[in-house]
Amino acid sequence: MPSTTETRKAFDKFRKQIGAPRDPDAALIRNTDETRQMTEEEGLETWIDGTTKSSGVPDSPPLLEAKDCVDQSLWVIRQDDVVHAKENCAFGKGLASGVIKHTNLTGGAKAYSGGELLFLDPHTMVVNGRSGRYGPRTKAELSAAAQAFADSGYRVWYMGWDEETNRPAPFVGLAPQLIA
Repeated sequence: MPSTTETRKAFDKFRKQIGAPRDPDAALIRNTDETRQMTEEEGLETWIDGTTKSSGVPDSPPLLEAKDCVDQSLWVIRQDDVVHAKENCAFGKGLASGVIKHTNLTGGAKAYSGGELLFLDPHTMVVNGRSGRYGPRTKAELSAAAQAFADSGYRVWYMGWDEETNRPAPFVGLAPQLIA
């Protein structure tokens, strides 16, 4: 069974920094499909410890285009775990929206933060905080979430905060930063 020891430590630290979990933004929930709890059998995965920590030696930032984001996953930090799933999975295709929402990862329950991620390889990922329901509220919260992913054993590039819109930056249009 894969380990979650480092994941637990990293995200417990994040939860302590952030405080209480919050309800999703109800104004963004359009139908009951969007709060239907996804299961493991339907593609929900629990975050596990990675095997490679960043060496601190940066390489070139991955400059993503829209075509690179087709295989993106959604992530959510819940009370006792961190979960993720492919946005365009078979479960999502059966929903009214045709894709999963962050609230499908929580069943509409409270969560700490959420966003999108792309794996570049099994040990390296790009992460952002793009979630209307649980998105990071501040630059510091987004940075702490990205750090938690790195502390759980992955090499992490994160998209940062868009100062013009005062919200997490998307995958396309900016160069990500490496978490050291």
